[in-house]
Amino acid sequence: MYKISSYQLFVITFIFQLGTTVIFGFGAAADRDAWLAQLLSMCLGLLVILLYTTLMRMNPGLTLVQWFPAQFGRWIGVPIAFLYPLLFLYHVGRILGDVRDMVSTTILFNTPYLVIEGVFIIIIAYCAFGGIEIIGRLGEIIFPLVLLMFCIQVILLFSSGVMHINNLRPVLKDGWAPIWKVAFPGGMTQPFAESIVLSMFWTDTKHPEKVMKVTVLATIFSGLMIAFWDIQCISVFGGLFSHFLYPLYTLLGMISIGNFIENLQIFGVLYFFSTAFLKSTLTILSASKGFQQLTGMKNYRVLTIPASVIALILGMTMSKNISEHIYLHFLKIVLPYVWIPLLLVVPAILLIVTWFRQKVFKK
Repeated sequence: MYKISSYQLFVITFIFQLGTTVIFGFGAAADRDAWLAQLLSMCLGLLVILLYTTLMRMNPGLTLVQWFPAQFGRWIGVPIAFLYPLLFLYHVGRILGDVRDMVSTTILFNTPYLVIEGVFIIIIAYCAFGGIEIIGRLGEIIFPLVLLMFCIQVILLFSSGVMHINNLRPVLKDGWAPIWKVAFPGGMTQPFAESIVLSMFWTDTKHPEKVMKVTVLATIFSGLMIAFWDIQCISVFGGLFSHFLYPLYTLLGMISIGNFIENLQIFGVLYFFSTAFLKSTLTILSASKGFQQLTGMKNYRVLTIPASVIALILGMTMSKNISEHIYLHFLKIVLPYVWIPLLLVVPAILLIVTWFRQKVFKK
């Protein structure tokens, strides 16, 4: 079986956590303090990452869906474990909805939704069928491209003279309350707690003992990068930052050097497509692998196409527009009733049970 290197794990974790956060921005509710909200979210997210990687160390050789039967028993653990592949399919559907809304409102205005999402999911299914080996190599390609685009973006923005550090002031105008509201629970779950998807692949690494260190470093790197994106947006737009649906896309439109280098929104599209694509592929593969392990099937590949079709149907039907997609489904339903229980509460309970079984009951 192919094993991914520590470097490949680092790059896919980094790109996964950027995900759709790249184009949507982060922490608009905190206004000019969005970058502080991101840093706080990263710190809370690191605690969640430590929770997941600790569970991995306490259940050596097992993936996420195998942790629960191992600790809770078959009758309780298997039904709980099945919730995670289902959650992953739903999450891919949400990413497809993000892609649909972004593309249809920025570059392909009259393109049918089915065409946008259909083409995207076909590419995802093809890469997921190739397995973690293909995804690891894709990560190695996408990672330097993302860094290169980021560096070019920073240089061009500074050269355009549109960034004004004074726009970051006043810092903590409304205190820590709005920052904390952004960071907990939304900021720590998206994108950091979502990294539970990657626990399906930690057993496929060449050096499992390095998973915790590599994942923590990737989390810090992605968190700092998102915070710096917020700083750029706020330094250009000031308080208007919170009113943009796609702040990074709008930010790149501000680049203007000598009436020659202008309107580089295509960078924003490339950011979004590359990170959303890798994140979706990893999540589809995690769902397929999870169902395969829970049902005892020999190969996950036969599940890739059905999983992709279900994700496409979800992406087409879960919401009619961007407002319903984000403000109704995500903030009112998914975050409090799905993500918090499955990404925070259940893993915390699992850690306690595992600790008691291995330390207390064993004695």
